[in-house]
Amino acid sequence: MTSLRVMCVGLACVDIVSVCKNYPEEDSDQRVLDFYWQKGGNAANSSSVLSLLGAESEYLGSFANDNEMRFLHEDFSSMGVSTSHCRTFDSGFMTPTSIIIVNSQNGSRTILHASKNLPEVSLEDFKRINLSHYKWIHFEGRPSFNTPTHEIVRMLAHIDQHNNSRSESEQLQTSVELEKPARPELDQLLDKANYVFVSKEYSQNKGLTSKEEAVKAFIQKCRQGASVICAWGEDGAAAMDSQGQLVTSCCFPPDKLRDTLAAGDTFNAATIFALMEGKTLGEAITFGCKVAGAKCGIQGVRGLRDIKFS
Repeated sequence: MTSLRVMCVGLACVDIVSVCKNYPEEDSDQRVLDFYWQKGGNAANSSSVLSLLGAESEYLGSFANDNEMRFLHEDFSSMGVSTSHCRTFDSGFMTPTSIIIVNSQNGSRTILHASKNLPEVSLEDFKRINLSHYKWIHFEGRPSFNTPTHEIVRMLAHIDQHNNSRSESEQLQTSVELEKPARPELDQLLDKANYVFVSKEYSQNKGLTSKEEAVKAFIQKCRQGASVICAWGEDGAAAMDSQGQLVTSCCFPPDKLRDTLAAGDTFNAATIFALMEGKTLGEAITFGCKVAGAKCGIQGVRGLRDIKFS
């Protein structure tokens, strides 16, 4: 594995998880089977999975100077993820949190997210990074109340400038994730990166009904030479490159479904890891589906470190 880093840019939050026997009825009272805190956020999860798979991984985001930040720092450190370029905001800011209900019957997760006032990463924050130290930078598509999506557009343009002065072998790869269907402003990211991850929900919101239909539609909006990748839950994943080559993978469900939280983040990270290792697009999404399937059979992502993937 190369010594160059892979960086994930986006959200880190604290997940407060309650595992229930079944999904609770409204205005009811019941004991939970388990309760725990864990690190959450798409970019935070993906950076952790990349590290667990063997990459030199870094997370870039914002921290609030509170007790939750200390929990996040310890968790990142325990998984070998660097946070050396993150910015910390002092008094008056709060760490984003998610209250999560996991249904033990089917592994489903219901998320109630709260993000009050913590600023997102800015272009100025991003420019402090020496891009020559990285092989891949992945962006979680994140508009917010104080930093619109075009800030990510500017960061990707900054990377393009960096790449333009280097040979093809020295250029760093970029990817973006478009997940939330209620964020039409994410559309402007479609043609800004080398790899575009679109979610099932994002695709369905555009009227697309399958993973194959999704990648065929979105590749037309991507930049020249780019590839688009779409995971479709139990139906596996599909990808298409700019030459129109379609590849697909089935899903690899665990023997017992335990926890689907962060399955999508795991798929993205594992696919990026395989591409960094020189795998083909088809091999990469198959590896992504295998790792995501294994993740659904364990609580959290930490146990992925002990699983051997072919």
